[in-house]
Amino acid sequence: MSGNWAPVSAGDAYRRAFLEALQPPPDMTVSQWADAERVLTRRSSSEPGPWRTERTPFLREPMNLLSPSETKIKRVVMVFGSQSGGKTEAGLNWLGATIVLNPTPFLVMFPSESFAKRQVRQRFTPLFNNTPSIKERQVSVKTRDAANSMFLKEFAGDMIVSIIGSNSGSASQGMPAGCLWVDELSSVPNEADDKGDPLENAEARLTNFPNRKTLLTSTPGVRGACRITWEFEERSDQRRYAVKMPCCGERQILQWRQHFVWDTPAGEVFCRCEHCQTRISEEHKESMLPGGIWRATAEGDGETAGFHLPGWYAPAGWLSWHQIRNEFLRAKGDALLLKGWINKRAAEAFQDESVAEVNADALMKRAQMEPYATGYCPPGVLLLTCAVDVQDTWLEVAVWGFGRDRERWLIWHEKIVGDPAQNVECNPKNGGPWLQVNAIRRTQFNADEDRYFEVARTCVDSGGHFTHEVYEYCRLHARENVVAISGAVKATAPPVSPGKKMDINYKNKVIKSGVTLYQLGVHGLKRTLYRQLLIETAGPGFIHFGQNATQEFLKGLTCERLIPKMVKGFQRLEWHNPPGARNEPLDTAVYASAMVDLVAREFARGTMWDQLEAQAMTRRKGAQGEGRVSLLKGLRFS
Repeated sequence: MSGNWAPVSAGDAYRRAFLEALQPPPDMTVSQWADAERVLTRRSSSEPGPWRTERTPFLREPMNLLSPSETKIKRVVMVFGSQSGGKTEAGLNWLGATIVLNPTPFLVMFPSESFAKRQVRQRFTPLFNNTPSIKERQVSVKTRDAANSMFLKEFAGDMIVSIIGSNSGSASQGMPAGCLWVDELSSVPNEADDKGDPLENAEARLTNFPNRKTLLTSTPGVRGACRITWEFEERSDQRRYAVKMPCCGERQILQWRQHFVWDTPAGEVFCRCEHCQTRISEEHKESMLPGGIWRATAEGDGETAGFHLPGWYAPAGWLSWHQIRNEFLRAKGDALLLKGWINKRAAEAFQDESVAEVNADALMKRAQMEPYATGYCPPGVLLLTCAVDVQDTWLEVAVWGFGRDRERWLIWHEKIVGDPAQNVECNPKNGGPWLQVNAIRRTQFNADEDRYFEVARTCVDSGGHFTHEVYEYCRLHARENVVAISGAVKATAPPVSPGKKMDINYKNKVIKSGVTLYQLGVHGLKRTLYRQLLIETAGPGFIHFGQNATQEFLKGLTCERLIPKMVKGFQRLEWHNPPGARNEPLDTAVYASAMVDLVAREFARGTMWDQLEAQAMTRRKGAQGEGRVSLLKGLRFS
């Protein structure tokens, strides 16, 4: 060894470390640290290189409120459009600044563990490995070291970064933290593993830290069931960004319908100044954003700062006004596309007005205008599904026909009085309601040109008082595509879940994994049905009723309403059935619709309706195909 190198004694090293520990943390804000230290990589950013807050000037204020020097604001809520404002990067900057400037136990929560894995690989790992001041503070860089696992990172200053999924109720237990960041809060479940609200449980971890901080970031969801919207509207001061208009120097909070205009559907999009009415081209956005300020529009609780930023504030080169306008025009006639646009571009919670407008009397007038016969499949029908709702003293059965673009027809509806516990085995000698269900779902329903249709899939609700009787019936008829269903608890559940094997306990006999149970996302299915009921022209999504529809049936189909309720301290929308109303027609309608999604799993994507149409052309009545009379003859229906 050569040069001026000299060994350092253990005492000198101890004194140096001791003096460094006594030094106060640098008096820097989060944005100042990010501008000085943060490095972006191609894995997580389209603009790799040193971080520049001036590129997204609207992030400066929310980031700086997370700085240790800010003592009044404890919680920051960021309701931003999707991939347009850098809300996740703001959280990463806060995490990085905390590691370097003010080491504190840090808890990061994502909606699920699988979501967390993707974020760790794409965003957190580059932050830790490519920012020198963070990398040098890692206790270990070995991937198999306990101090450097995927979800647990240790840094100098006794700092631990814990990353969890909110779908585990016990994930945050016993984990004290001074900082909490919850990303995509609108997707976090209201309760996990019967252990209460994940957000409340996580914030309880911060109790013993006087200068605790919480950051909540998310794109919104559905009003009444969206936590980030509730936090913003009920607890925060609701800050909105007012840009500086280049025409007159006035500041303006940009609203889509109020300020954005175009002359033709494909023409240039302008922002109109509300002060001098000048049209501003998007090329001026780079000068408008730096001159902007956040304006509080509510009082709030005093410790929660809320920031709302729609997609049209995105920096130049990210998301253009032209693209947002094109997406808006495509979404205007499609409820699902419109929901996505409102959530991701307007950064607002979607509110479905269609539910309140559905009216049974108006539907009755429609039904009377096309009085096709009960049991008849009009042109356009390509698939039949059957749904059975189980009540204490009767079974409600409905057969629905479906065609391209989810156009649908009511084919058959019946209330079968009888004890659901009677003759589940369907012995012909014993009668009972289940025997009549067999007759309905095995019927050949007439169509034009001497063709017929048979039920392709039947589902039976198992959520009542006869769960194991339903399981046994479905087990006995599984080869005829009869399945057991139940309603999912989560409002965001998919139409049909993957099947789950269930044990059957029938007449004191246990059959392990005897039946497959499918959970249905009834909350979303009902919303879709109510939107379809408002369609007035035959075609995609339109619902036909014919002679099958009675006033009683249509009242049951439209009786429920979405009612705001307070659940665990925040408001959400829940389906409410008025006292005395019978909602079995609604339940069977959404169950039958879900079966279309289950049938679709058997076909290659996008080919189902073509194949069903080809099959329908070859399905002709033979010598034994005498229609539904032959199968229902002698049965008495109530």
